[in-house]
Amino acid sequence: MAEVRLQHPPLDAISQIRFAPIAGSGLLLVSSWDAHVRLYDAASNRLMGMKKHNKAILDCTFVQDTSRFLSVGLDARLVACDFQTGQEFVIGQHDAAIRCVEFHQPTMQVFTGSWDRTLRAWDPRQAQRPVQHVSLGTKIFCMDTCNDKVVVGGADRNIHIYDIRNMDKPVDRRECSLKHQLRSIKVSPDQTSYAAGSVEGRVAFEYIDAEENIRSRYAFKCHRTKDGAEEVIHPVNALAFNPKHGTFATGGSDGVVCIWDGYAKKRLWKTDPFGTSISALSFSADGSQMAIGVSYTFDDGEKYPCPTNELIIRAVTDKEMEPKVQKSG
Repeated sequence: MAEVRLQHPPLDAISQIRFAPIAGSGLLLVSSWDAHVRLYDAASNRLMGMKKHNKAILDCTFVQDTSRFLSVGLDARLVACDFQTGQEFVIGQHDAAIRCVEFHQPTMQVFTGSWDRTLRAWDPRQAQRPVQHVSLGTKIFCMDTCNDKVVVGGADRNIHIYDIRNMDKPVDRRECSLKHQLRSIKVSPDQTSYAAGSVEGRVAFEYIDAEENIRSRYAFKCHRTKDGAEEVIHPVNALAFNPKHGTFATGGSDGVVCIWDGYAKKRLWKTDPFGTSISALSFSADGSQMAIGVSYTFDDGEKYPCPTNELIIRAVTDKEMEPKVQKSG
């Protein structure tokens, strides 16, 4: 299928890419270790806006409309910005770098997960004071939300699941079936399951319901290459579910994107390798486009010269993304 490389990609490692959560929109938000958040129009291949911050940005997301965004990173601040006016507003702060941010549309809250071992919820209208403050006792490495849950992956390799309506204690805290550091986690569009990726070249497909999880969870190897007789294991840096079909993409340090049907336990297809690691992935709201962040993730230390960063938009068809079998009951 057709691939378009966006002009003016970030100058340092790409930490996050997100399509606007609006059907038909081609706007793409991109954060980077060069301390900038950029807004692109993927349809016209234009850089629409750019906002500089104090330190490296680790995550970003749109707020309600596409003119405003949230960013977090090494300066430990949760910042709201407006591309049109250039205004910046600090909503809150953690005690160490903030790794993850999610805007929760149903409650209009913002959730942040930090290396200070806390999960916090914020009302953007009431700055500086979190409405929820949860101590997890472990650094937060990845996070996602669904209608009424926050799902967090920690340095302790546990999955912490909280009900947004009552975050006094977790609904569940379970050991992930992955045995090494978690890098990515995403909740499925039907909100019954999630996929998590780790540095050991594995993905876990698990269920939010505790009993269903015991019955049905599984993990599988992926993003592995051969170097002669030796198998080389690559981290799974990025995950994204297709919102229309419920299949999902994984991106690894092997530079490959793989598409999976989680319920059928099948790989549907994979791309040819790109020039370096896949650091971030996102599907458009209608599921017809996949954005791929190609960016060296420093798994092998410094490289000179550093591989070139690329932002690639790939059109995907229903036939490519449809599951092998429909999920029963």
